[in-house]
Amino acid sequence: MIIQTSNTVALRCPECGKIKYHTLSFFSFAGKEPVCFDCDCGAQLLSIATKDRKVYYLQLDCLMCETKHLYRYLFKDLWSSEVLHLFCEETGLGIGFIGPRQQVRKCIAKQERSLREMAEDLGFSDYFENPEAMYEILDDLHKLAAEAKLSCQCGNVDIEVEVFADHVELRCSNCDAVGIIGAESEEDRKAMKNTWEITLQTGSLQWLCRGKGKNRRRKSKE
Repeated sequence: MIIQTSNTVALRCPECGKIKYHTLSFFSFAGKEPVCFDCDCGAQLLSIATKDRKVYYLQLDCLMCETKHLYRYLFKDLWSSEVLHLFCEETGLGIGFIGPRQQVRKCIAKQERSLREMAEDLGFSDYFENPEAMYEILDDLHKLAAEAKLSCQCGNVDIEVEVFADHVELRCSNCDAVGIIGAESEEDRKAMKNTWEITLQTGSLQWLCRGKGKNRRRKSKE
């Protein structure tokens, strides 16, 4: 087993629902205070405490059951080359990952793809202008993210995704760049299917993956 001194933590915020990535370093535990990770919205996601840097106690605010979970792990668990899955003790559902960055991103992408079935079961298909186009575009976006082909010119690779009835918005929390992908027609679906990589332009608003001859304006979020 390969032991690393840093890994990536990916958790979904219990307040705003967005996925946040943080770097977990062995050297952050030099003092006696717990290491804490927060969301941009201000909510606390995770705190990790240890006395001897051999046994670690993780306290996690859970999105699924809205309570706190306490986990106990050894050094080799947190800094392994394999992904550590964090589960909700009440529902058994996955709520986070700790491990090498690329592997964690693949786990997130795989988990997100299951949202298609959940959306259909909950009746969200009636909300989308073109459900099949939307689902395929989301699947393609998750694939790009898993392959590290979704990023911003400012260097940020943790791009936020917001889904609306007829389009998807990609946001960079570092420089406020926004990319809009239409998801209401066959042309939109084909344009996304032919896109091999997406890079947002620093601080700008842009339409992405447009078909030939398209000239669209951003719709209001009313």
